[in-house]
Amino acid sequence: MRHLRSDPLLDGVTDEKGNFSTRKATFDADSTFGVIEASVADGDDVLVCDDLGDEWADYIGLNNSSSPPRITFYHAKHGPLSLGAGPFHISVSQAIKNLQRMSLPPESMEAKIRGWNNKYVSGSGVKTRIKRIVRGDADELMNEFAQVRLAPDAIRRVFIVTSSLSRGAVEEALKEVAAGQAPDPYFVQLYWLLMSFFSACTEMNAHGYVICQT
Repeated sequence: MRHLRSDPLLDGVTDEKGNFSTRKATFDADSTFGVIEASVADGDDVLVCDDLGDEWADYIGLNNSSSPPRITFYHAKHGPLSLGAGPFHISVSQAIKNLQRMSLPPESMEAKIRGWNNKYVSGSGVKTRIKRIVRGDADELMNEFAQVRLAPDAIRRVFIVTSSLSRGAVEEALKEVAAGQAPDPYFVQLYWLLMSFFSACTEMNAHGYVICQT
């Protein structure tokens, strides 16, 4: 359970990214992306939206002012509440696939920063006014990423941020199992899928978490 954290703003999420228009300057507040920017990643000094294209995560956050410094990859999802593994397969696969990117390879950073300086273009091709650099100085990004990459004690975190899971429901299901009740087969699949995610993070010296509904 310590790998599951709840954010009450996710209780009201209705979409992963929200609707888009050429005048749109922010992601919808009731989208998973909006909640990441407003709440989940509020401790990051630097936050960039890396969604679409050669993405490493939906968002990448840095905090060089904390001791030790930290790097966080955020993978956002939305879906109906469920205690099954189905909604998590894509999220877990994406998160595990990009664990190696947490080394922030220097040869990739120039192209990455160039892309982050552009406004967000939706998957359907809508050119919005949404800035990809949510927090941080665009001119200092190369230095910020180099600083955290070279820090020997940097903490690496991977967050799957989803509205499709309730921490309370998971806790209740585990209590029923502890009391001797046979678990639902779908919940067993979810349990092992999440354990595979947490274990893969540990193998790469990262900390895996799921941020979900209360």
